[in-house]
Amino acid sequence: MTDYKNIFGKPVKFLSTDPDNAEAEGQIWYNSTTGEFKDLLISKAWSSGGNLGTGRYNAAGAGTQTAALAFGGFPVTSSAEEYFGFSWFTTASLNTARQKLGGAGTQAAGLAFGGAEPARSTKTEEYDGSSWSEQNDLATAIDAMAGAGIQTAALAFGGLNGGTRNQTEEYDGTSWTSGGALNTARDRLAGCGLQTAALAFGGEPTTGVTEQYDGTSWSEVNDMNAARQRLAGAGTQTLALAFGGTPPTGGQTEEWDGTSWTTSTAMGTAMQSNAGAGTQTAAVSFTGNPDTDNTQEYNSSLTAITAAAWSSGGTIPVSASNSGSATNGPQDANLMFGGNASPGRIDTVNEYNGSSWTSANSTPSVYTDGQPGGTQTAAFGAGGYQPSRTNATIEYDGTNWSAGGALAHPLSQGGGCGTLTAGLVFGGEGAPAPVGHNSTQEYDGSSWTTVSNMASPIKGDPTAFGIQTAAIQNSGTNPASSEGAMPTSPPNFVRTSQSYDGTTWTVVASSSLGGRNSTGFGTQGDGVSAGGEAAPATNGLYRTEQWDGTGWTNVANLTTNSQLASPGGNASAGLYMGGTGAPSFVNTTQEFTKSTTALNIKTLTTS
Repeated sequence: MTDYKNIFGKPVKFLSTDPDNAEAEGQIWYNSTTGEFKDLLISKAWSSGGNLGTGRYNAAGAGTQTAALAFGGFPVTSSAEEYFGFSWFTTASLNTARQKLGGAGTQAAGLAFGGAEPARSTKTEEYDGSSWSEQNDLATAIDAMAGAGIQTAALAFGGLNGGTRNQTEEYDGTSWTSGGALNTARDRLAGCGLQTAALAFGGEPTTGVTEQYDGTSWSEVNDMNAARQRLAGAGTQTLALAFGGTPPTGGQTEEWDGTSWTTSTAMGTAMQSNAGAGTQTAAVSFTGNPDTDNTQEYNSSLTAITAAAWSSGGTIPVSASNSGSATNGPQDANLMFGGNASPGRIDTVNEYNGSSWTSANSTPSVYTDGQPGGTQTAAFGAGGYQPSRTNATIEYDGTNWSAGGALAHPLSQGGGCGTLTAGLVFGGEGAPAPVGHNSTQEYDGSSWTTVSNMASPIKGDPTAFGIQTAAIQNSGTNPASSEGAMPTSPPNFVRTSQSYDGTTWTVVASSSLGGRNSTGFGTQGDGVSAGGEAAPATNGLYRTEQWDGTGWTNVANLTTNSQLASPGGNASAGLYMGGTGAPSFVNTTQEFTKSTTALNIKTLTTS
């Protein structure tokens, strides 16, 4: 222990509990409660991500680990997909199908250039988050090059054109011009960084040569530990990550600190001809050989992450969708009332205790497609079909149902949340249409009051969660679409979300996938949106997105794919109850557990 202090300048501390912050990195301490010596270490590991919809290799990529973009590839394709940290979703295709192309930018502002169609190409395309548009061509047709930078300030370097090349071209958002030449000509290399601070490494002929670009010229720096080609890269000029490639195994991973490369944890599945995105500490590898739809995530952190997950709860006595629920009730005290079932609308009520369901008193009449809220012992169902579209509100006290205040107009397929004495409904279909599309009403336990309209009208059973003075809307459909019809493309399905502060609605960050019939729970600063129907339909049903008060991140998929389910609980312990799958109603209860992080504390042993 004296040697430890002399070497690291820190004494071994005696603590009764383990530290709870990253300042303990590199420190050894003795936990007097457990009688163990411990240390806090950086964890460097690869983990599996969701598979791509279109398997390919020789694709290009852009973006970050939780907002990546994949496009092109072999077999020659124009397919593009967006990644949100757990699942891939198909987006607009390139105008020109190609492989061995270059990429740069972000998920919402991507750049594709060069490649082979199979003939070498000069074509350049920009992505704006929804479509690709043709731009001015490269000066020289090239493929198997590397890219770096952003959409308005990008680099293309190396590649093939009648032989291995060392040329660099710079893009300013409009046109390409010549830049400084690489010192070592090569193709099938990797790159990262910015137009004025880029890094090039590896390539064919097989090499570990690394070069830095300052916006004018390239200079050679220390080589990689493992020479290779057909690899991918991520990060910046001073903090880069190299992964995959050949030879020998395609699983090598190295970190660059601005001076030298250090070997890190190998990929879980060895890959070559893969694409990458992200940073040195949070990168993603996707596509490649031999597993063409493969996705792997690399994380270097002092914390260990337990991923969010869905698990099965008690079986609901009836298979139904479009039911009401205690949207603001906890996971272990909730209920479902009414709904669509076979052969029609029902008045059934069941209560959930966290493990099993118990029958309760029926609703006054059949109930479906309304706007619910409240808790298990103080719930409401506003509007919907009872049995025809209505403005009536029903209230539940944990035993019996009674009539509540009437909505300003009949309403269905809108959003509902809040409590019995402070409820909120918004959007939806009115009678006659378009009444209700952007309306907002607040409930005080006896009467409804019409307040500020939504910033953007919505219908199609959107996600709704929160309280009367702090709510979130996500997904749904634009009122321009026909009632009951499934829109197949923008602008009819909705990706934007809105936040309500008790007075005004504000458009906030878009979700990863537009659609309708989704379900949500949580608060304005910490919520979940799950399931639903999207366009194309295969992109929905199973997805789950976490809301952190600023943006959406894809997390664990549902265990049973469905839409029009009933919500409950909160972002740490949520409920997704019933719904309709493909093609029948379901009676499953799915319970959500939020991801957690903890310091990566290790117990020291003599072995």
